[in-house]
Amino acid sequence: MPCKDIYAILGGDMDCYSNSSVAFENGKKFVINNRSKKSICKIHIDNCLIKDNNIRKCDFFFAIKEDQKFYLVELKEQSLDDAVEQIKSTFDILNSKIKKRAQDFIGIIVSSAVPKAADQKFKAIQQKLFKEHKLLIKRKQIHYEEVI
Repeated sequence: MPCKDIYAILGGDMDCYSNSSVAFENGKKFVINNRSKKSICKIHIDNCLIKDNNIRKCDFFFAIKEDQKFYLVELKEQSLDDAVEQIKSTFDILNSKIKKRAQDFIGIIVSSAVPKAADQKFKAIQQKLFKEHKLLIKRKQIHYEEVI
């Protein structure tokens, strides 16, 4: 089972783990198109692996075993600032256990349409986060597909 290695590191409730390559919530969708048939583990983070409502966290986490690549996924209705903070916080929490390079993680925000001013602000935050922490964050509207 692809999730057993990451489960051994992160722990929590096994019901939070699955081999799915899709995350869907509030009309937003993230899909890993697994053309190379790699081992994928999807972990439900918000109110599952991390239950504390006082901790900022993203919705889902995907681990690709063969590549040792990790996706922090936030399916967001509104605030991009919040989404970035949730991804950064989840990265800090999970990577304190996983202990991989920030470059091995990609933050993904799937959001509703955003005004141009908000998009400009997001780009500035995105650049700052990459410069300071080497954590890349990508954003798409409604549907995001990552090919591996």
